[in-house]
Amino acid sequence: MSQLDTAGTPVLPNSELYGRVLEFVHREAELLDTYKFDTWLGLFTEDIDYQMPVRTTRFLTDGDGFEEFGLMSENHASLTTRVRRLETEFAWAEVPPSRTRHFISNVIVEQDGDSIEVRACFMVTRTRQDLDYQMYTGQRIDRLVPDGDSFKIARRRILADQTVITGTNLSVLF
Repeated sequence: MSQLDTAGTPVLPNSELYGRVLEFVHREAELLDTYKFDTWLGLFTEDIDYQMPVRTTRFLTDGDGFEEFGLMSENHASLTTRVRRLETEFAWAEVPPSRTRHFISNVIVEQDGDSIEVRACFMVTRTRQDLDYQMYTGQRIDRLVPDGDSFKIARRRILADQTVITGTNLSVLF
């Protein structure tokens, strides 16, 4: 099944559930843009599967254009390590810290049993030291599970539009 095959029941934009999901993804973006990484970590399940496969250029008949190995393959422990490192002066790629802005759009929500699939386009801008500007675009596919009145992210697949990430490091959190 490709990323765009639907597996669940569409959740309409005028529904209460869609509004809650949209609020969740917008709040997550705000946490990242305001350096609240510890709170951001709390949005994930303990068994999070956080993947960013490598995009390749190929004919449509040869697959979806992504390799299973990737630029990122994270779990809760490795995400925690990344966040803890960002909180120190030893994260040389982030001294001084990058200024990021996460834009989320084209949000499609589908319910599949107790879980929710959220497909959304993203644009992340990153500026460092007034000279370095980068922009990443693509699609995120998240699996959300209920957590009280909110949600937790159980799986994230980040599908970048770029085949080559031109930045000198990939310390940005998506």
